[in-house]
Amino acid sequence: MDRKTAILAVTLALGAAPCFAHDYAHHAWNYDSANTARLAADDGSIHSGAMNADDEALADRVADALRADRRLSEPGITATVSAKDGRVALSGFAQDNRQAQRAEAIARRVAGAGNVSGTIATG
Repeated sequence: MDRKTAILAVTLALGAAPCFAHDYAHHAWNYDSANTARLAADDGSIHSGAMNADDEALADRVADALRADRRLSEPGITATVSAKDGRVALSGFAQDNRQAQRAEAIARRVAGAGNVSGTIATG
């Protein structure tokens, strides 16, 4: 392999790395009654997104906290968590008002009370 080909290969490999950086096997942990950690199931009903790394990390933390809460899982909520400039926007549906309020409270706890907007509707 000549030098130009090697440089091109390295450049392409490093340029593609951010495409694989986001881990779609979310790392939300639950604790059972024996205080044993287990990975929370991700059934794809809670999504997160943002336009930059800091906001994406914030949206992922909120989404992971929602996924980790057992009271939100059966029957579960459907939610989208987006972040921009350190503020989180929630949207989605819950089975009842109590579940919707719990999801909103979790988002406020993770992101800060003044940094959350939007609501989870009931249906």
